[in-house]
Amino acid sequence: MSLKENMSSIKEEISTQEQFFESFFKIEKLYKKYKLYIIGLAVALVSGLIIMTIVNFVNEKNLQTSNNAYNKVLANNNDKDSLNELKSTNEKLYNIALFQISKDKTTASNVEYLQDIALYNEAVKKGDIAALDTMILKQDFLLKDFAIISKTLILIDKKDYKKAKVTIAKIDAKSRVLPLSDMLQHFLLTK
Repeated sequence: MSLKENMSSIKEEISTQEQFFESFFKIEKLYKKYKLYIIGLAVALVSGLIIMTIVNFVNEKNLQTSNNAYNKVLANNNDKDSLNELKSTNEKLYNIALFQISKDKTTASNVEYLQDIALYNEAVKKGDIAALDTMILKQDFLLKDFAIISKTLILIDKKDYKKAKVTIAKIDAKSRVLPLSDMLQHFLLTK
């Protein structure tokens, strides 16, 4: 009985080895058939990794260069070399720097929120109610509540108290400027 078991285990082992060699030869056959594609894929993967590494390195270097130039511009507004370097490496940061070094903060730039701030500052400086109304109507305007407060203050200066009361009532109950709005409403109650 033991000899029979040994024979069957040897047969199983041989059949397992045959299957292993059979699958190995199938893989070898596939490799020979698709050798160029496999090598091409490997080269593409390695090339992609190298290119990604180089691009990340260049982006990191540009980021460091633009940050250094930005800090130099903030330290010295008249540093034209740093300003030009900033313009060539990071256009958005250049626009932010121009906005920050402008004296009246009304320099329009290509950065969306800075454009909003510049337009707001310009409208408040000129007392332009129409421009403030346009800003108030924009749903995504960053300084909407401040525009309402500014319009109210301009109307109070012009002694147009009825319009000021209507304008200040537009402040939302969840707004962070509600305490200021409440003070203006209390002031307008006497007018």
